Amino acid sequence: EKLALVILDRFDAHSRYPKVKFYLTIFAATWKVPFQSSIVELQSCHRELLLVGDIEFAAFSSQRYIKYCIICGKSLIDVEKECAAISMEVSKLNQMNNTLGHMCIHMMVLELIGERSRDPFALYKGPISNCEDLLAYASDNGLFAIMQTTHLCRLVLGFFFERYTEAASMAEQFRQCHKGLHSLNYILHAFFEGLVSFQLARRSETRSKWITLGEAAIQTFRSWVTHSSWNFENKLALLEAESYFCRGKYNEAENKYEDAIKYSRIHRFVHEEAIAMELYSSFLKACGRVDEYSTLFAGAMDCYKKWGAFGLLKKKQFQTK
Repeated sequence: EKLALVILDRFDAHSRYPKVKFYLTIFAATWKVPFQSSIVELQSCHRELLLVGDIEFAAFSSQRYIKYCIICGKSLIDVEKECAAISMEVSKLNQMNNTLGHMCIHMMVLELIGERSRDPFALYKGPISNCEDLLAYASDNGLFAIMQTTHLCRLVLGFFFERYTEAASMAEQFRQCHKGLHSLNYILHAFFEGLVSFQLARRSETRSKWITLGEAAIQTFRSWVTHSSWNFENKLALLEAESYFCRGKYNEAENKYEDAIKYSRIHRFVHEEAIAMELYSSFLKACGRVDEYSTLFAGAMDCYKKWGAFGLLKKKQFQTK
């Protein structure tokens, strides 16, 4: 950032600083500083971009801000309110076409909180009225970023609602349209594809295929954790736990599940603490440790409640009755 400031000073281009700061945040800071810090930076970028009159990038930055809120585990109730406010703002700024992916993200948040009465596409004055229309439009026009976002949202929802085959298909389609730098989308994809792959490895006849994909995710996170243990060590521990579980190494799996829960809690990723506790509870149930399973599962549900995922919570509690 200091080097960027020096260059901008030399060319007397201070109005470009908010845009440079935005790019540094989403492409460089991601690998070095806690995700929570990037939320603050993106809020600042948004205000500064509006001040210099760059409304296109201001709208773009607001979409990235929401993604960081989600990966940090910020309350989904608050995130949904911010999604609605951002949609109103970009509509007034006539920037809806530059933030089409935001509507799909908003739809994902609404499904997680269990709110089906709101329509994120209502403000859009065009041919797109749902995520299927959005994906078709993006595909027809070569809008790879929007295709990525749509596939990613479906992957995430597929994992949380245990639609694993659908989630795996979305992960594959994401990979086919992946272009550009390894940004936040790529991180989310690697994590959830890894988790989905280990779930399918325990359910599918094509076990080796899913183990290979899961192990690839582990190798990816082993590389990333050298850059930021804060952002990645809990995710790596959980993927390793699932791998050990699949391979019948139960002592190692248990240690890694406990690490994943601990790191998620310390680093304030409440949603990933919920995932780790739920998967650990499934492991305990498979081992016949029913009392411990019940305790861990209840803890996972408490974390989902803290996250605000009431739609998800309702479905999971119904499944256990």
